[in-house]
Amino acid sequence: MNKKIPKLSSITKRSQGSLLKSTQGSAVIFLVFLLAFNYLVSQSSFYLDLTQDKIYTASPASKNILNNLDEPVTVTFFISKDLPSDYVIFKTQIQDLLNQYEDLSKGKLAVKYEAPDNETATVQDLASKGIPQLQGQVVEKDKYEVKNFFFGATISAGEGSNAKTETLASVTALGSFEYDLISAVYSVSTENKEVVAFLQGHGEKAIVTTDLAKSYTIKDVNISTEEDSKGFYVAVATAEGEIEKKESVSPKTLIIAGPTSTLSAEEIAVLDDFVIKGGKVVVMSEKNNIDIDLLQQGFFVKKNESNMNDFTKTYGIEINDDLVYDKLNSPIYYIEYPYWVRAVKENFSDHPSLFKLNTLTFLWASSLKTENKDGYEVESLIGSSKGSETISENIKLTPNTNLSFLNGSKNTLAAISTAQNGGGQVIVIGDSDFASPVFFQTPIQDNEIFFTNLVESISSSADLSSIRAKNVSDRPLEEISDSAKNSWKFLAIGGGAIIISIYGFIRIRKRKKKSVTV
Repeated sequence: MNKKIPKLSSITKRSQGSLLKSTQGSAVIFLVFLLAFNYLVSQSSFYLDLTQDKIYTASPASKNILNNLDEPVTVTFFISKDLPSDYVIFKTQIQDLLNQYEDLSKGKLAVKYEAPDNETATVQDLASKGIPQLQGQVVEKDKYEVKNFFFGATISAGEGSNAKTETLASVTALGSFEYDLISAVYSVSTENKEVVAFLQGHGEKAIVTTDLAKSYTIKDVNISTEEDSKGFYVAVATAEGEIEKKESVSPKTLIIAGPTSTLSAEEIAVLDDFVIKGGKVVVMSEKNNIDIDLLQQGFFVKKNESNMNDFTKTYGIEINDDLVYDKLNSPIYYIEYPYWVRAVKENFSDHPSLFKLNTLTFLWASSLKTENKDGYEVESLIGSSKGSETISENIKLTPNTNLSFLNGSKNTLAAISTAQNGGGQVIVIGDSDFASPVFFQTPIQDNEIFFTNLVESISSSADLSSIRAKNVSDRPLEEISDSAKNSWKFLAIGGGAIIISIYGFIRIRKRKKKSVTV
């Protein structure tokens, strides 16, 4: 029986028609899938952050603060419509973060946006709120032009006399935005902040407290040794400078920053009583102070008259009469300077104040001697490298001084003593310059982060260290051994050849098997 064979043209037409229908059907199904997926995603909050420091993800402290807001907080963001090009993407990133914070607050955080113009009245009104007009260069019509714009915010809570407001004058960095915003939210939403006090009256140094002031009430205090009023007080002076009254203060944490004169036995007794009752004390001191002589253009050693050891040795920590110098150091004017000791992560303890920090710089630090005392457990917080030495006599501080490095050993630069009954703590740092802007226009950033983290972690308040850690700037290369270096060299040189050889061997085997089969 003859079978009719269809023409090739009709087969081709049917195949093309089936293929067309199949392609159109697949496209429709794919489109429906995309629409359904987008709808489901839009109905829920989902964030995927692939950055190393998770700058697009709320830190634990942020989640805790936003989840536990007792009253509504309003963020009013002033963003001009006409922005420089580099701020356009930045605006989207900020809005994405604010959307995430609104979700975490369960409706307690409200975000509003305003688009101010550049009229004089608007500029003056925002200036009164602490929001300055910014300027940025843009290229328009093949030439540089200056563009005026606003990019700041106010954070407010409460009404009437109970209203509180914080200002983010200008938002310019994504890395620090979360800390600046959440600390402001915490500030306006907290009724009574805990007190962090700085001891005065013994030649103490000034410490920058910008970050601490967002979470705590900062007070400068003196010690009262009078029987009926032992403790700490703020001196309220008259217009003539005389003390009118003494306002009693009960700080959570007391900071003693680089005293240069002695404390009396009665004052030390007050400090001891404070620690026994559960108080926290941070001592930043060394046995050798450094003076700068601009006329002779050099650094000079001046013995410190402070007697802080009379207080700290009770808790198992003693400040040695020396200076530490280290092979691992920070340069001064691009010259290696061993007296600026560089402490790195491998010599840090796991204390929360050091979370995510990689390096700290200590300027002319003294080493610490530590031992456990009855009722107190002592732990090293920060140490130098194994290549450090100490010197106590004939100290020459000029950068080009040749210093001998013999055996070397790790020296303790900061230590913490904790009462075993869970009470007070004493932290001693063998350097009072690391957190002070005496030798710099601004403090060293990571040093300042450590100092603020330290105070917060021992003061049991809102622990913002997990947010602040995103601002860590120094990421030094880790030192590796010579054997590890040689291993990497061998891998880099021989690795490629080995991979190609293995691939070639596999190909040859496959060809042999194929030829045998044929």
